[in-house]
Amino acid sequence: MKKDNKFLQWLKRPHGVFLVLIYLLTAAAIAGAVVSVIFVRPDTPLQIAAYCLYGLSAVLLAYTVYTVVIYAGTVKRKVVELLKRNKFFANVLENYGFKTVLFSLVSFGITVAFAVMNIVSAVRYRLVWYWAIAAYYAVLIVFRGGVLLADRIRKKKCGGDERQYETDRWKIYLSGGICLIPLELAMAAAITQLMLSGKPMRSGMVMAIANAAYTFFKMGMAIYNLFKARKFDNPIVQALRNLNLADACMAVVSLTVLMISTFDDGTSGGSMLYIKSAVGFFACAVIIIMAVAMIVSASKKLKNRSQTTVCEDPSDSGS
Repeated sequence: MKKDNKFLQWLKRPHGVFLVLIYLLTAAAIAGAVVSVIFVRPDTPLQIAAYCLYGLSAVLLAYTVYTVVIYAGTVKRKVVELLKRNKFFANVLENYGFKTVLFSLVSFGITVAFAVMNIVSAVRYRLVWYWAIAAYYAVLIVFRGGVLLADRIRKKKCGGDERQYETDRWKIYLSGGICLIPLELAMAAAITQLMLSGKPMRSGMVMAIANAAYTFFKMGMAIYNLFKARKFDNPIVQALRNLNLADACMAVVSLTVLMISTFDDGTSGGSMLYIKSAVGFFACAVIIIMAVAMIVSASKKLKNRSQTTVCEDPSDSGS
């Protein structure tokens, strides 16, 4: 009985060589299941073995997920402790503003790559749709780069004057809201071109599914970080997060085009046009709402700060 209890406890908290062996067996079983799906034909003696392999893969995968869940907290804590020993990674983990700027720089590079890719596609396939998307990404590059550059310049010029620097950051936030308007116009132009043009180049099913997974992840993270950024009351962080949401909206529009071109067999008639129009309208509406909200919010903040500065002016009290 005690041996059984020890075995159950061991299964609940596997470790050491056994845990590594489980991970290796899981990887091998999943690989074998994939091979079986591709090469094993129905109504053959191997089909029974394939079913057994599918069941084994499911059991091992479930157990692997269980071990990952129970050890995730411990592993995360140890990894974080290790990373915090480095100043750069400590800033990434503890300073949300620093992390936002860092990932915005990465996003800036990715946006440049997307713009170049669409320009190449426009030249190669001679489709105006790709030129419109490239123009949108060009505006996005100017906006994102402008926010980062303006923040860096104003921080240097203000020196240690935190009050002036805070005011300048809200001015950058206001400019960001204004810049969302040409960004929305660029998106509207791209979507209009989409409505007027025919189907774009057909993509592979695997590429379409991978693109869908990435787009939904991108949208989910953009929405999550948008709400999280509000807790920090940092206008630069909020502007960059708003921009990420605008970028994600365009990604959803592009995904819609890709999925329709990949899976539409031409029998749906004009219904696909309505879907593209609805998604495009929603994306444009989100950006317009964000632009108005940013302009109104920044204007109120700057007005309040201006009134506070006038009230605290020593010359007023002296007169």
